[in-house]
Amino acid sequence: MRHHWPILRTALAASTPLVLVIVAHRDVFDDATLSLTAAAWFVIGASYTQLFEYWAHRVPMHRGMAYLAHVRSNHLEHHRVFHGSSFQTRNVADLEHIAGRFWVFPILFLGHYAVLTWVLAPAAVIAFLAGAVAHYLTFELTHWLTHIEDNTVDRAISHVPLLAGIRAYQIEHHRIHHETPVVAFNFNPPYLGDLITGHMPSVTKAWTKAPEVAPATVALPVTVTVTDPPGQSFRRHLVGYATAAVAGVALVGAVVVAHGLLSQCKRHTLSPEQIA
Repeated sequence: MRHHWPILRTALAASTPLVLVIVAHRDVFDDATLSLTAAAWFVIGASYTQLFEYWAHRVPMHRGMAYLAHVRSNHLEHHRVFHGSSFQTRNVADLEHIAGRFWVFPILFLGHYAVLTWVLAPAAVIAFLAGAVAHYLTFELTHWLTHIEDNTVDRAISHVPLLAGIRAYQIEHHRIHHETPVVAFNFNPPYLGDLITGHMPSVTKAWTKAPEVAPATVALPVTVTVTDPPGQSFRRHLVGYATAAVAGVALVGAVVVAHGLLSQCKRHTLSPEQIA
């Protein structure tokens, strides 16, 4: 248990703010008419978080930003530790370099909560944030397992049809990022950020990169030349479909929220007989 404390601490810190928000707004669960709204905003929250993950990984962690130098340095250390043949390890000392800093997500969570409460109904806020937390926890837990060699969970998943293939692709997607850290910035399927921006790697791509550098001296970014394989047109269409799907879900969610808010207003409006 002690060896897994970094991921447990991160997961606990991420889920606690959501629990507190749910307790603070527990009255919204009495309104069953907003269930469709909640489902739509849960998907929107998860999709938004995947795009935010892409941006945070590509910009502050790799390119660097003013006042966030420590974010890039921490991520560089992650790449140095899990590099080449050390992409997966059983070394306990390396486990501290897998999970994100436990205090980062709660700060982002509270900032988003403060903004969302100004523009959305409480039920929509909770659903959106629940989707965000679900995506983040999925990312942290599966990322943790990805870097632990021969772990029990992945051995079990390897025997589950369909899920085994999805998980194997996820691990390979991330392995490519560690080998060539200018692509594959998303970690969770369906890799929306990579699809939309053209950073989605493929097993059929031909990579030309510098020789492998020792983990102690590797620097980011690594210069890489990518030769696009056949099927580029299909991927462009796929990007368009994925973008349209996300926009469609957002539009449906907005319409459902508006309908739910209108219904709430009607239920709370007094009739002339009640006023008299």
